Amino acid sequence: MLRQLINTDAAVSNPTLPVSPGVGGGEILSMGASMIIIVGIIIVLGWFYSRSRFVSGGANDVIDIVATRALGPKERLMVVEVAEQQLLVGMTAAGMQTLHVLEKPVHVTNKDSKQAGFAGRLRAAYQEIAK
Repeated sequence: MLRQLINTDAAVSNPTLPVSPGVGGGEILSMGASMIIIVGIIIVLGWFYSRSRFVSGGANDVIDIVATRALGPKERLMVVEVAEQQLLVGMTAAGMQTLHVLEKPVHVTNKDSKQAGFAGRLRAAYQEIAK
């Protein structure tokens, strides 16, 4: 009888809990791959959204930026064409102001407009490397 009391006390004080399986390498790889796919989809959708005609207004814009020049981190000069008339516009952090109405239209060559911006420079560098 003493032996039964000892065994029951030991069983109550040291219950065995069910062991849950740990997270294995396969689950971690699967979760990581899923996260990479989701981030990739978000990036691709953002790229498509920025290229869509609904954001930029499409090719039917009546306002066209002919040329731009950065003067500082927040200051720019832009030649803007509106209704077949070109304006020199100054942009600052405080606002925009028309500086001059151009009598003769400014024509930008394709080579200069193609090189404008980071994308154009990257494309030109890639073409030089590919040669």
